[in-house]
Amino acid sequence: MMGQAEAVSYTKTNVGVSMLQHRWLRWIPYALAIFPLVDFTLRMHGIHPVGVIWDKVVLIVLAVWAGLRYVAGFRPAFHTWYRFAGWFILFTMGLMFAGLAHPVVAIQGFRIDVYYILYALLLPFAVEAKDVPKLLHLGVSLAILIGLHGIYQYIMKTPTPSAWVNVGEHVRTRVFSVLQSPNELGSYMALMSPLLIGFSLYEQHRLRKWVYAAGALFCLIAMLLTFTRGAWMALALAVFVMAVLFERRLLILLLLLALAAFFVPPIHHRIEDLLTPVYWIKSAQAGRIARWLTAFDTMSTNPLLGIGVGHYGGAVAAIYLNGTYSDNYYAKTLGETGIIGLTLFIAMHLALFRDLFQKCISAVRGKKRYVMIGGVTGLLAVLIHNSLENVFEFAPMAATYFVYAALLLIWAQAGEDEHAEV
Repeated sequence: MMGQAEAVSYTKTNVGVSMLQHRWLRWIPYALAIFPLVDFTLRMHGIHPVGVIWDKVVLIVLAVWAGLRYVAGFRPAFHTWYRFAGWFILFTMGLMFAGLAHPVVAIQGFRIDVYYILYALLLPFAVEAKDVPKLLHLGVSLAILIGLHGIYQYIMKTPTPSAWVNVGEHVRTRVFSVLQSPNELGSYMALMSPLLIGFSLYEQHRLRKWVYAAGALFCLIAMLLTFTRGAWMALALAVFVMAVLFERRLLILLLLLALAAFFVPPIHHRIEDLLTPVYWIKSAQAGRIARWLTAFDTMSTNPLLGIGVGHYGGAVAAIYLNGTYSDNYYAKTLGETGIIGLTLFIAMHLALFRDLFQKCISAVRGKKRYVMIGGVTGLLAVLIHNSLENVFEFAPMAATYFVYAALLLIWAQAGEDEHAEV
């Protein structure tokens, strides 16, 4: 039997303290921190097969690494949301086995629901608190570049597919960058903009402080140029909630968003259109409201369990069953997994945010708290945006949400307000 001293030696020698200290595996945490760019690049023509499997390879390596460290005696901090995540995974796994009459649909539906949750559960075995600032610096640096690319697309008048503009609207360009969709880019910018603001307040290095402040502005502009109303409203509501709970000065950001909505004509018209009776009539007939009601009708055939993972409202149903998107990830979850599944899914995220509030904000002091507030604000914006889009259906957004939530929780374990070199 391996003694405690031998276990510690085994951990340090063969598994490493963290992946960032491993010569060959350090690329994994870095790749996860910039998931949108890596995934986009590896799915380009000519190397697309690599793009299909790379994240699976990452997950397998993380699982093996976690297993080795666990056997060696390493135990990361336990968070309450893990328990709810486990229940949700077990429940959807049961639905997958129940739906094996259509194995491809059932397995793919289960994968989309739980796949990226696993990153958050395994990452604490691979990353330590002192590693997190490096990963977050890399992530926000990428966000600045993507924001600038979005602005460049608008300046160059990148063509906008007609499907991205409602009939009667006159939007010159809806930017999308490497996220490939205005809705997903809007959600990504809503996630990263508050984090950049937090880093601009946290940084002691003057140049980086101003770069991050300018980067936050670029990302907010890019978010506005996506003309994604769901992202605008989600960020505004997230900022309001966080301002009321933790930091009243966040209301300044909310004021800036409101001024942009009022004084920039394309944005003003986009919001004004949302308030017209015509929009709501069309939405009830064949738009979002109609799809949400369909989700309820679909669930009502089996209220507790739904009709099975992969069978309604998302990418899997669209590809294999000729279905349509629900434009609401909670409606999709309700239709597929019923009241039990939706309850577990919401409970998992409520537990996650309870952990984030308690461990990343309330228990953290110093300037590091600004980063935590910014990061949690962005995560909350993504969660709210899922009520208007299937944000979690898109791999880069689902991965980024869960990876950054895990990184913030890991960093919160470092008691001191440390400024790691990059």
